[in-house]
Amino acid sequence: MGRGRFSRRTFLGGSAASVAALAALGCDTSAGGRVVELDHTLIVGTGFGGSVSALRLAQAGKHATLLERGRRWTITPAGDTFCSMRHPDGRASWLSNTTHIGLETRVSRFTGIVEEVNGDNIDAIVGAGVGGGSLAYAGMMVRPPQDLFERTFPQLDYAAMDSVYYPRVASQMRIQQVPDDVFGSANYGAARIFVDQAMAAGLTIEKIHSAIDWTLIEAEIRGDIPAEGSVGDYIYGLNSGAKGSVDQRYLADAEATGRVDVLPLHEVLAIGHAPGGGYRCDVRRIDEMGNTLEMITFHAPTLLMAAGAVHTPRLLVTARETGAMPDLPTTIGQSWGNNGQFIRMRGGLSESVGAFQGGPPCVVIRHLDNDVAPITVEQASAAFGYECHCLINPSSSVIDGTGQLRWDAPSSTVALEWALENNRSAEAAAARTAQILNDANGGMVQNVPGSDGRHDTFHPLGGCVMGGPCDTFGRVSGHEGLYVIDGSLVPGVTPTANPSWTIAAIAEHAIENVIANDRLG
Repeated sequence: MGRGRFSRRTFLGGSAASVAALAALGCDTSAGGRVVELDHTLIVGTGFGGSVSALRLAQAGKHATLLERGRRWTITPAGDTFCSMRHPDGRASWLSNTTHIGLETRVSRFTGIVEEVNGDNIDAIVGAGVGGGSLAYAGMMVRPPQDLFERTFPQLDYAAMDSVYYPRVASQMRIQQVPDDVFGSANYGAARIFVDQAMAAGLTIEKIHSAIDWTLIEAEIRGDIPAEGSVGDYIYGLNSGAKGSVDQRYLADAEATGRVDVLPLHEVLAIGHAPGGGYRCDVRRIDEMGNTLEMITFHAPTLLMAAGAVHTPRLLVTARETGAMPDLPTTIGQSWGNNGQFIRMRGGLSESVGAFQGGPPCVVIRHLDNDVAPITVEQASAAFGYECHCLINPSSSVIDGTGQLRWDAPSSTVALEWALENNRSAEAAAARTAQILNDANGGMVQNVPGSDGRHDTFHPLGGCVMGGPCDTFGRVSGHEGLYVIDGSLVPGVTPTANPSWTIAAIAEHAIENVIANDRLG
């Protein structure tokens, strides 16, 4: 639902690209800054991979320092931590003058929680801030079915993932299904219409688990606290704390051990080998407006990359191509995908679904026997603000091919490349499910308001995949002490499922093995 404004390939730019260009010219990007020597693990990123790893390292008695480019978003009794989609401001967007979700709105430049990365035929929506992408996700916890999981992850033991690692995440994230009283309330009429129409079409409905504290949504419905999630306004965070982002569910426990330090507003510009061994991170410490306060170089014996499936491969590709880490595998940057995500709206329905539809999403259609490709379709409730006859239905399916993050030598930047053909099955499967729904209930397929028809993904995956440049546990081939533990390990898709639960479970699996078998600084 982001606003794509470029019809051709663009580049991952900004300050990181500027530093990459300087490094390519042989300039010392840390000149004039201080050097911080660490004797423990340095983690880049505080999303699912970084936060899971930090907690388990701390529980094993090991210290970790996490670098996060964004700010910390602390829930306070004042209830004003986040902005809303109804009234967006600079808190919505990462150092941009416009919002990227829903209708484009001019805002003040600020270190907000959502960045839009423009690529070739696709825009990737990624998180910024302590908590990473979980700050702007919908809390949905969906798993791929066993056959699709085993086909996608042949290196992983499904029985172990099913019995140990998925449940471990579920416990830590405190996931639950929407209570019947919430689902039966007037606020959730749109979700019930979605269910009724699916059943009329003979499709399978599933009430999903989510990392949402539904008792606080109940409090919204009663009028005890301001209405946000219960009126479809949940993407930019919930001021009650009802959304279970990983800074609340994993990182808070990690910091409570006293062994984890989180450094917000520390943007990693470049990585490389450190003099004398280990790894180097060149960092720009910024204020909330994005102004540079100082340059810092961190040296650490162990570097764990968890900046997500755009910025982790970007930093590694840049390090390889600028000579900072020339021996990195050539396959880094490859096998990137959009999780088979396709976002369209069913409009022209016979009944109004309300101006403010209760969320976050709590029900999905599991159309695994779709005759094109297996697919899961969610009911993404929204705060439209006007009476409408439409339902936004993002879907997750499979992919036909993968893209890449590729070094572009003339510009000394990394380009995100994605071919439309990679998503043909996902699009056709979404169209087939929509046709079945429309044949039974009426309606038509439309673009989402605020979209110009370009492809968006909230689920970027891959770029440093297991079985490629990394092993099953995130070790980067040929580089002792260098790890990737985030969505970059996933080969472009967690078929028919939102990726957060799978990313976290893979991170649990990986860091457990690393702690047990590797010598960490």
